[in-house]
Amino acid sequence: MKHSALSISIFIISSILFTVSCNTTNNNTSSTENKIDHIIEKKIDSLLKSLHQNRKFNGNILIAKNDQIIYKNEFGFSDGYKKNILKETDRFNIGSIYKEIPAIAIMQLEEKGLLQLNDPIKKHLSYLPDWSNNIKIINLLQYTSGLPKIDWRKHKIINDQNLINDLSEISNLEFTPGEDYIYTNFSPFLLSKIVESITDTTFSSYVNQNIIKPLHLEQSTFNTSFPYKNRDSMALPFNNKFEEDKLPFIIKSPIFLFSTTTNDLFQLIKNLHSGNIINKNSLLKISKTANLDRNNMQSALGNITYEKEKIIEHTHHGTSGNYESIISKNELNSTTIIILTNNKSGNIHALRNTIIELIKTNNEVK
Repeated sequence: MKHSALSISIFIISSILFTVSCNTTNNNTSSTENKIDHIIEKKIDSLLKSLHQNRKFNGNILIAKNDQIIYKNEFGFSDGYKKNILKETDRFNIGSIYKEIPAIAIMQLEEKGLLQLNDPIKKHLSYLPDWSNNIKIINLLQYTSGLPKIDWRKHKIINDQNLINDLSEISNLEFTPGEDYIYTNFSPFLLSKIVESITDTTFSSYVNQNIIKPLHLEQSTFNTSFPYKNRDSMALPFNNKFEEDKLPFIIKSPIFLFSTTTNDLFQLIKNLHSGNIINKNSLLKISKTANLDRNNMQSALGNITYEKEKIIEHTHHGTSGNYESIISKNELNSTTIIILTNNKSGNIHALRNTIIELIKTNNEVK
């Protein structure tokens, strides 16, 4: 059932492609390529419209080829009351994709000589217990610190101070740092605190000055509370009954509330891989997982595929309640796909894969 809507859509799109292929071809190569590009846009649009009509996709999407946007659109509502249609400028919480932001900030500081990845985190966060002498910054980047996962239901209000108090109560780590892996939000949280300690400013202020403003990410921001106090320009999360998300606690830690748009994410990813916010060596460092004999580990950038020490694919997936997001940049076919939804249907990986296959088929025709 999960992929039924996709199967129906692909059948429809195949019919469209067959019909179009019967048209007379143009001998002019440029004209032919433009026609084929238009066909792929129509196929993608038909796929997404079909999914939306079957209530399998509500969200915004952007697709780029050779760093040029070839398709972007919005489908559905920005709230559970169905009062507002999604706009291009509506912001989404991007789940775990936010973890790239503190990693980028850390590498900016390393490039300036203000820290080293082998620094024990106690050097920068002196208030932490003695176990912090054994955790290096690289352990936080690779989720090998030995810290547990955050207990989100422990407090009625999740704020920075409560999380620091929770860390202070830890007497023993889950394992010796560097010897195992736990995908914990304590890692990016502590990375953000290291940035604050070194720069003597809030993490959100640092990011605004050193990432958001230089890249002109005009719709990106750190919200200060969830439920949101300001709902304007936010794509609000809701379930299939159009009930907006209600958590048993309030979040007041801005790092977990980074929200952005497809346009801004595209600019962030493009500039990240172009060496415009950190250099290529720094990018390589935060793209690597720990050297452990286990599967399904993520780097600070999510899932990275290499070919001779060169990044050929960067994919990162994130969820938060009914928010779900995926970014996918592939150097082999020069494509970038960004999908953001505020009505999680569990099909975002399948949707991304289908779009990749459609683009691949289009390239083979060329």
